[in-house]
Amino acid sequence: MGENVKHTPTPWNTNSPDETLILGPDRQIVATTLQDEEDYQANYDTRAADAELIVKAVNAHDEALATLREAYTALAFAFNRIQGSARSRDGELCQTFGKVRGRIENVFRKVGVPL
Repeated sequence: MGENVKHTPTPWNTNSPDETLILGPDRQIVATTLQDEEDYQANYDTRAADAELIVKAVNAHDEALATLREAYTALAFAFNRIQGSARSRDGELCQTFGKVRGRIENVFRKVGVPL
């Protein structure tokens, strides 16, 4: 989902008598983990945990991406300092920085948000 796509504002929660409901900040229904209204037993054992996981992920999403963006920038800065220093040219460390930055780039690509 790109940054221009609007979604229900956060924080989301599961403060509902029905453990399958995911609610927005104004207690509006955002989603449900009930897979089949005709078969209440379907995914019975996991749906409350699924709802909690979704809420945790959504509520942490913006902060997690902001933190990854900061880490990406800090790694670039550290790479340039190490690479440019006449006293220290730690190739292994620079390679590690590059790999981590590549993984961060992949995360942003997967969620469709520009880095």
